[in-house]
Amino acid sequence: MRSFLAGEQGLTLAEVLAALTVLSIGLVAMISLLPLAGSSIHEGAHRSGAAFLAAQRLEEIRHAVGFGADAISFPDEAALAPPHAAFGRAVSIRDCGVAPGCAGVETSGVRQVTVTVTYPAVTGQAPSSTRRSAVILSTYIGTR
Repeated sequence: MRSFLAGEQGLTLAEVLAALTVLSIGLVAMISLLPLAGSSIHEGAHRSGAAFLAAQRLEEIRHAVGFGADAISFPDEAALAPPHAAFGRAVSIRDCGVAPGCAGVETSGVRQVTVTVTYPAVTGQAPSSTRRSAVILSTYIGTR
């Protein structure tokens, strides 16, 4: 005589519980990474915005020099207009014709322009009132 359950296929309760345990451990591990992923996305957005703002200021300076401006003066900005209110921007211009020059090389008529854009630290890594340097772009500009 054949057994009533001989042709049945499926999983036992022990197998199902073991599979659910492994699955839940994996899901908990993935969920624990969500805050890190969120802060990394936030950091990336700030860094990208800072790079854009630094490049924008360098283009404004190149444009001013292209129109023959001898004295370049761009004030430091502790905070920018919205939507970039969290960012700060500073410009440093160094005359390469005056000792010690730029990187040890003295060249008259050439200036080194450095733009530093800062933004607030990502929440959870440092106090929100502190600012840190995000992007520093530097280039050399000569008169035309």
